[in-house]
Amino acid sequence: MRHKADLISQKMRLRQLRCFVTAARMKSVGAAADKLGLTQPSVSRSIRELEQVLGHDLFDRSMRGAELTRRGRDFLEAAEAGLLQIWQGTRAAIGDVGAQEVVRIGALPNVCSRMLPSLIASFKVQMPGVRVVINPGPNAVLLGALRHGETDIVIGRLSSSEEMRGLVFEALYDEPLVFVVRASHPLAHKSPSLQDVLDYPMLLPPEGTIIRQEVSRFLAGQGVGGLPNVIETTSSDFQRAYLAITESVAIIPQGVVQREIESGDLVDLGIGGRGLVGPVGLTTNPDVKLSGAVAMMVQHVRRHPFHTGTGM
Repeated sequence: MRHKADLISQKMRLRQLRCFVTAARMKSVGAAADKLGLTQPSVSRSIRELEQVLGHDLFDRSMRGAELTRRGRDFLEAAEAGLLQIWQGTRAAIGDVGAQEVVRIGALPNVCSRMLPSLIASFKVQMPGVRVVINPGPNAVLLGALRHGETDIVIGRLSSSEEMRGLVFEALYDEPLVFVVRASHPLAHKSPSLQDVLDYPMLLPPEGTIIRQEVSRFLAGQGVGGLPNVIETTSSDFQRAYLAITESVAIIPQGVVQREIESGDLVDLGIGGRGLVGPVGLTTNPDVKLSGAVAMMVQHVRRHPFHTGTGM
């Protein structure tokens, strides 16, 4: 007689697993649909079908967003491991003989704008024949892609223990988050307190991002429970443009706006200090065997002289 688990696994579909894992990691069915190039009803239907096969709810639908149940959390690790094995097996079956070597790097926007250009430029001098693909995005998405074999390495801030589970993080440098305003802002040439700053509209990354979590912890430690006037975005281009025409304050990784601070277009208000400094590093998946080009890139990242321009 066949084991029940064997019968269940035969009813599962790859699409169902991908929809479940992506929604779980992004904590949103809508965001998962955008990433997978599917409609939201299609993703929801695939997850429902998977729940019917398993006989249990994987998401708590009484909660806002895509919050996992206990069984959902247990199943997530197995689903991710299964998808990774399928990707590795497919890659081995297809074979890469004669194909151009590729290195796929997931990176946070602050890394893309400040640190990554010099790193890639020096790497291409040594390895001009290697194709390098840069995929920017929020930490949770990048780490999910690393688990699924969709990217080779990630360079970003140290995330929560849950998101880092099963991955290896190597710190490269420390980077502060800074409160910045345009040069003509009323606070630009003062020494404002945190309360002075909070009287103005705030530009922040969305809820659930690693930087927003760091900001929330800092504010909670200062006795600030919430912000009444917030605009959420991950677009540094929007942040720069919006700061230029409003009296808003942005809380942003220093690397994103270092050039504007140095030129005088933006002013660092000096809020936070060491309380808003976090490590940026290299994250790899120990379950994936690195290709020759990726291994070379990893060594290049470790040797590269990273500088934040702050002396920290």
